[in-house]
Amino acid sequence: MSLSGNPYQAVPSSPDSIEHPFNAVGEKSNKTSFLSSRSLLLVSSIATVITSFLSLYTFISTQLGPNQGIAHASPGELQRRPSTYMNLDKLPMNDSQPFFHPIHSFAHVLLQIDTSDPQRKLHENFRKYNSPQGEIYPDDRYFLVSSSTSTIIQFRNLDFRMEKCVLDPTIPSHNDTSPDSGFDPSVRVDASSVVDVWMLDNTQELSRHTKWTHAPPRKTFFGSISLHGEGSRRIEFFCPSVSFSTFEFACSSSTPNCHVEFWQRKSDPPNGIYMVQYDSREWQGKVPPA
Repeated sequence: MSLSGNPYQAVPSSPDSIEHPFNAVGEKSNKTSFLSSRSLLLVSSIATVITSFLSLYTFISTQLGPNQGIAHASPGELQRRPSTYMNLDKLPMNDSQPFFHPIHSFAHVLLQIDTSDPQRKLHENFRKYNSPQGEIYPDDRYFLVSSSTSTIIQFRNLDFRMEKCVLDPTIPSHNDTSPDSGFDPSVRVDASSVVDVWMLDNTQELSRHTKWTHAPPRKTFFGSISLHGEGSRRIEFFCPSVSFSTFEFACSSSTPNCHVEFWQRKSDPPNGIYMVQYDSREWQGKVPPA
């Protein structure tokens, strides 16, 4: 009995009125989840196809030949070392300032190519030895010019207005390095050899970080070097700062079976093939050598 004296009356209830709304929400949620899964699967499939296509395109591009090599890549793609000398050429020059001392530049890259390979594919020979800390790769660079092999050498052009460069090719000896360094140049030379020097059509860096699978084409013939003293060994050229100078050393046609082989290491005094940079103010307003 209620307080008012009227009996309680049960409120009719229907299972459908309570359960049906929740069932509808559940079905809608399942449908939305199914559609999301299908969308995610579709997007993933499209992304996989695009990635596979780009990978295939990159692989084919690098295998087409020297035209896809370092010499023909865009400068923006390869500029790993932005210029630190921006607008310095616009500043007035003090002619009374003494000339700067020369800079000896060590070749950071020595690579070999097969002279019979029309694609001029690059490969590298290196030294290593074991130590308690693991394998050690010394800063030794391999030079070989023979009837079947040419060597590509690249220098990084250092410092602003030190752009008068001289290529100085020498053959290292044990006396060029410290006796305690453990350096062995392993020189093998045919004294009758004559070596041609070419500048290559490339000012970008040859590096593992860029496209360096093929050697750039030849651009300018610099001259021939004879190991028995004939010909000029002082090769002068213009080397713009924040760029790279790339050369090829190959047997001359006069001695097609020549052989010059050695290892070189950065040292003081320098040994092997190196470059000397001089103050280039004397070339201001003039056309520098090619």
